[in-house]
Amino acid sequence: MIVTKPAAAMAVSFFATCRAGVAVLALGACAAFADYRDTVPVLRIGVVENHVALTNPLKLEAVQQAFSKTLGIPIEIIRMRSYAALVDAHASGRVGYAIHSARSYAATDAACGCVIPFRTPVAADGSSGFRSVLAVGDSVTRPISELRIAYSNEDSVSGWQIPHQAMQAGSLETPQLVRAGTVAATITLYGAGEADGFFGWVPDIATAAGSDPSLLFGGWNRQMVLESDPVRVIWSSQRIPYGPHALHRSLPDDLLAALGAFLDQMPENEPGLLDIFEPFFAGGYVTPGLKDYENLQGLVVAPPDGGDG
Repeated sequence: MIVTKPAAAMAVSFFATCRAGVAVLALGACAAFADYRDTVPVLRIGVVENHVALTNPLKLEAVQQAFSKTLGIPIEIIRMRSYAALVDAHASGRVGYAIHSARSYAATDAACGCVIPFRTPVAADGSSGFRSVLAVGDSVTRPISELRIAYSNEDSVSGWQIPHQAMQAGSLETPQLVRAGTVAATITLYGAGEADGFFGWVPDIATAAGSDPSLLFGGWNRQMVLESDPVRVIWSSQRIPYGPHALHRSLPDDLLAALGAFLDQMPENEPGLLDIFEPFFAGGYVTPGLKDYENLQGLVVAPPDGGDG
């Protein structure tokens, strides 16, 4: 005997099935439209305490509000006492986003392999990196091993760490080294004839000659350099990119994209904010290449308390 369901029961079953289908579709739609705002309750940005934005409460508030308004999530800017503290906080995930020096990024990457450099700041001269150089008097012809070469101090990436790495690797002869203490003292020693040359840096600008003495130290103390005996560059390192903005890999890709877009648009949409957020880089940002920071791997032996200069 064939048993058929009453019409009312069939109708209930039909509508229940429809409701279940709608629920599944709704869940699918929610999943499709879910973004970082559903999973990141707050974004913590680590910044070393000497950053200009941290010296003025109004500037700090302006930065936090701009990021929060654009991203649609709360922002906390976390003050770090040193780059070593920043490395520890970023590697452990206590901050998700950090503004690094070149060396502190290298140390963080070596510590955990858990950070992504997604933007590099650009200087007003158009450079997004620098090269360590050895500059000597124009009339100096002796081998490098016989020269007295001044350098600032052991914390300087360009003035000591990169040349020292090259000397250890055998790609640069070791001269007679004279510790000056500061960049100004380095130039003074050379100008007084107490050194045959010095280690410094020049911005890496595609349209400029890397041997132009006026570019030494990014043009800082240019008059002092030019008033000394003429110099020429006899050794240059590989390009070292400026310290990047980096995100912890545990954070969503769409947050990375949103942050990148915000920084890209900042020079045009928020020029005043750029002046606060990047006081030393007025040219905006570029997206670094996947291998841009590989040259920094040899800089992580000592604690990364120094900056990029």
